[in-house]
Order: sequence, then structure tokens, then C-alpha cells
Amino acid sequence: MSRSILIIVLVCLSTSTWADSTLIKNVRIFNGVDATLTPGHVLVEDGIISRISSDTIAVGEDADVIDGANRVLSPGFIDLHVHLTSHVPYDQIDAHGTVVGAVANDVARHFLDSGFTTVRDAGGTHPDLAKAIELGTVYGPRVFPSGAVLSQTGGHGDWRHASVPNPTLRGTNPYIHSDQAVIVDGVDQHLAAARENLRFGATQIKIMGGGGVMSDYDPIHSLQPSPEEIRAAVQAAGDFGTYVLAHAYTSEAVRRLVDNGVRCIEHGLLIDDATAKFVKKNDVVISTQLVVYRALKDLPGITETNLQKLAVVLEGQEKLIDLIKKYDITTGFATDLIGGMYPMLTREFTERAMYWTPAEVLVQATSESAEVIRMAGRLNRHGNFGEIREGWVADILLINGEPLEDISVLRDPENNLALIMKGGEIVKNLLSD
Repeated sequence: MSRSILIIVLVCLSTSTWADSTLIKNVRIFNGVDATLTPGHVLVEDGIISRISSDTIAVGEDADVIDGANRVLSPGFIDLHVHLTSHVPYDQIDAHGTVVGAVANDVARHFLDSGFTTVRDAGGTHPDLAKAIELGTVYGPRVFPSGAVLSQTGGHGDWRHASVPNPTLRGTNPYIHSDQAVIVDGVDQHLAAARENLRFGATQIKIMGGGGVMSDYDPIHSLQPSPEEIRAAVQAAGDFGTYVLAHAYTSEAVRRLVDNGVRCIEHGLLIDDATAKFVKKNDVVISTQLVVYRALKDLPGITETNLQKLAVVLEGQEKLIDLIKKYDITTGFATDLIGGMYPMLTREFTERAMYWTPAEVLVQATSESAEVIRMAGRLNRHGNFGEIREGWVADILLINGEPLEDISVLRDPENNLALIMKGGEIVKNLLSD
């Protein structure tokens, strides 16, 4: 992220409240794993869930006590595919970094206010934004950043206009669009770019592994990058104890990526049955999304080329869902919203409920996504979260309504999230004392 972006995103201060000890009593607990609700009480101390009990929990006079009044208590939600700095209007993609940063600030706020206490930024957001949120300077969810996305020349992350020359061939700056992507060709450049992201504080590395919809010069069937280049990025990530996630749609692209060490495939809409089975055998994640593909056609600035490629990949969406269910492939919850589409965030819940039960969708958005986050190994500085479990980080929501029966209540977080707690810190509380 450029200095100007960081200046903008640092201007918004959190107005949250903090107590060393908080008792949330009289709730029905969705633990993030089981499709049942358990009546009980939850004690949070120093940001950690210290006790869960069906019996009364005694606390000191200095503790905050919140009566949940039989509401559903859930872990905070997690989005595995976010682009916080990719929400300037798509037809203004060359906007100055100050604009990019200002919009990113609003995006981060929207995610946390919608109950998303953690996101994995799937490329484009500088780790400094994650650090600013962690310090409390910026209001937003906990961010696991990937840094600048790695793209070969002419790859899905090469967003230059046709008349703009290749910067690496000219010996100029290979970073484009406010440092959201870096153009890399060859093993050495992949090693250097991945290591630079890790140096800045990336918790995983994102590469573009095949053709994409929102890029004009790479057909969907194209393979990106070479096996040697993929292995270079994987080596750099592995040396830091973390992993590589990769954009890809086709079976050929996915097989090349998995064969060369990629642990998480983003999208995957055009894979066949044999490739899905191959993915499962290799314990690889397919993080896919629904809403973005169904809404992209209305994005201002989308080109006819983009629309043609969108039609191709959208045809595979329901088949992929069937394959994920058939082989029990880990998928988690992800949105990939761009270009100002972030107000559609909570629509992903109801779209997924067309194919999975509400309980299954909530598991995806909590414990299953947290499992993917933990693939970052020791680069995860935040501990365990994503479940209501003693000793785990206190990311907690209190929900009005019955989300395990009617997940549409989550479409209105302003009214139906009565409490949001991130790491033991109450950032929203609509309940009276």
C-alpha cells in the first residue's frame, strides 16, 4: 500500500469499549461446529473465553454483565476472500491511492459492523492496514493479509491498460494500482516478490494461477505461471511456515497448482469430477463464492470481454457446489466482492442457503473458515478463534432471531446483531445493562 493510502486509513479511530471481565448470560450457544443450540452462559476474561457453563457463573462486582435474554450466541464470522483495497468503482480503477485508502476504511468498517471479526485479504491489501487495525487505529476486522498479488505478465493480476508497457522490461516499478499487484516473471522474481510480502507482514501468499473474468488479456483457459514459478512462491511461503493460495478456474490450472504445492484454490468453478477428487486426496481447500458472480454483470465499467468470460465460469457454479458436497472438500465462507460491491456482503448467507442448510453455512463462516486461516501456522499471531470454546479468542455475536432456521436474519446486521465482540472488545452493544 502506498504511503497516501496508509495516511487515509489511519484517520478513523475505534469507539469500542473494553472490560477485563464480561459475563454474557442467558444465551443459546452455537459453538461454530454443531448444528444445535446449547443454553448457557459465557465468561470472557482478558479477551479469552474462560468459562462456558449451563450453571450460573459467579463474577466480581467489577465485571460487566450482559443479559442475552435467550438470544443466539455465535462465534464472529470469517470471510476467506476479501479485497479491502479493491473497492473504488471499477471504472475508476486508476484512482489515486488516497481515494483507495479512504474507501478501504469504509469497507473495513462495514465488515466488522456486519459481524465479520476476521477476514483473509486475498491479495492487494498491504499488511500495514492489518497492523493499523490490530493497534486500534483503524476500525475493522482482524486481517490476515496477503500483500500484493503475484501475477505473471499478461496474467489475471496484470491490470495495465493495453498501451502501458511492461514495467519490468523497462526496468521500472513492477507494482501497479497502488501496489495492489506486482508483475513477476521467472523464478527469481517470484521468490523476491513473495519474500517482500512476507517481510512486510503477509500471513500467506496469493498468486494468479490461471485466466480470470475481470482481466482483458488472459483467456480463462490460460495457465499461469510456470510450474517452476509456482514452486518458487510455495518455497518462499513454506520457508516462513505458511502457504500459497491461488486464483484458478479450470481443471488444468488447478492440477498444475496443486501438483506444485498450492494449498488453497480460489474459485475453481470449472473443475471436473476427477479434479475434485484429486483436490480432496491432496487435502486442498477450494474457497469459492456465489454472490459476486451473480452480480458482476451490473458492475459499472465491466467490458464485453469480461461479460463473455463471466458467462463461461458462471455455468460451472452449481456443478462445483455439487462436487464440494460430494467429496466433502473444505470450502469455508468467502465473497470476493470488488468495485464497491461490499454492501452485498451479507447476501452471501442467503445465496449459500440455497445449497446448504443454515447450520452448514454458519459452520462455513466460523469454524471451517478458521481452520483455513490457521494454515498460516506461526504467522497467526492472534491465537485460536472461530469457535465458542474455553481458552479461545472471544469473537462473539449475539443475534436476534433464529439463524439456524432462517439465515436471512443475518441480511440485516444493523438490527439483528445485538452485540459484536472482537477479541473480548465490545464494538457494538444494543442491549441495556
